[in-house]
Amino acid sequence: MTVRLGFAAAAAAAACAAAVVIAAPDDPSGPPSGRVTLVDFQPPSFPLALQPAPVGLTPHFSAEPGASNAVYSAAGSDDRIVIGVTARKPTFVNPSDTQDVTVAGNAAELVTEHEFFSIPGGGSEVRPQAALSIAWSSGRWVLLNGEGRFNDRDQLLAVAGTLVERPQPVPLQVHLAPAGWSVQAYKDDRILTLVNDADVRQTLSVHLPDQPIPASRLLHELQGPPAGPVIDVNVNGRPAQLVRVPVHDAADNGWYLQAQFAGGKTFVIQAPAAFTRQQVLAFASQVSYTP
Repeated sequence: MTVRLGFAAAAAAAACAAAVVIAAPDDPSGPPSGRVTLVDFQPPSFPLALQPAPVGLTPHFSAEPGASNAVYSAAGSDDRIVIGVTARKPTFVNPSDTQDVTVAGNAAELVTEHEFFSIPGGGSEVRPQAALSIAWSSGRWVLLNGEGRFNDRDQLLAVAGTLVERPQPVPLQVHLAPAGWSVQAYKDDRILTLVNDADVRQTLSVHLPDQPIPASRLLHELQGPPAGPVIDVNVNGRPAQLVRVPVHDAADNGWYLQAQFAGGKTFVIQAPAAFTRQQVLAFASQVSYTP
């Protein structure tokens, strides 16, 4: 079994366009289990933005099945704005002081939530938090929470008034993917996972590790049965390391690739066994990162 960085079942669909078939019948690693067709892929984006963005705060994005989020924050500050987009009406935590309001022509509820937080030394305490639920267009719901100076009902309502329909690309992007696959999840601008819509056990992931693994240690660091050997390859003209990993079932990824962007930052791909070596490299060549 390979190192796994997956999430739970399938989520938001991502569009696919004209097919770009990349096959390698002479792959010395042996025939792939099934057939993969790589196609143009529409990278994920968060659908909304604050315009203008609060001074000093930067958005970070994440998504899981059924919901996507943007957290506007700044290092060393308690000020945060959390925006969630979902297809279901959000549920408040012990709400009080419910007030019906309007945001950009949409019906909304402004409340004060009362959540339990752990405190140092044990125990917990209840803290009030401003929250806003908006019945957004196209059947979506938007939930806003504020912390720091934004943990104020009037401040949060003012921030909600700056929400606009402006997609924000996720920093870690892919522009090529297997036909019939969609975005499963992304997190902290460092992990992006795609899923096979016909078999949600199969995933394809890209992530940014804190540090690269030295090539001499790569096989030792991979979990599971012995893999290898480490194959020296190139991705966009830069050295990379590719490992064929033994698989036991459809949920296992059969390829592990460690490569670098032009600026030197490392990224890792875990790809299904159905990929050929050439397909893994083709996929890696179009991964991009724009922090």
